[in-house]
Amino acid sequence: MNAKQSLSSISANQDLWVEQFRQEMFERDYRSGLSAAKSEGIAIGEARGEKRGKGLGRTEAKFEAARNMLSKNLLSLEDISEYTGLPLETVQQLAEEVKTESAGSR
Repeated sequence: MNAKQSLSSISANQDLWVEQFRQEMFERDYRSGLSAAKSEGIAIGEARGEKRGKGLGRTEAKFEAARNMLSKNLLSLEDISEYTGLPLETVQQLAEEVKTESAGSR
C-alpha cells in the first residue's frame, strides 16, 4: 500500500469514526430526553393521584361525619348538609341508608 492509499484509508476511517461518534451522541441524547420525559410524566401522574386521593379522602370524611350525625338523630338534615358541605339530596339519601341499616340490625 502506498502513502496515498494509506492516507485515504486513514481519512475514511476517521470519517467513519466521526459519523459513529455523532450517531452515538444523538442516541445518547435521545435516550436522555426520553428518560427525562418519563420521569416528568411519572412525577405529574403521582401529583395528580395524590391530589385526587386527598379529594376522595375529604369526601369520604364528609360522608362518615354525616352518617355519624344521622345515626345520633340530633340534627336536621338541613343542618347536617350545612355542617358537612354535602348537598341536601345526598344527606337525604344517606338518611335513608342509615334508617335501612338500623332497621336491618334490629
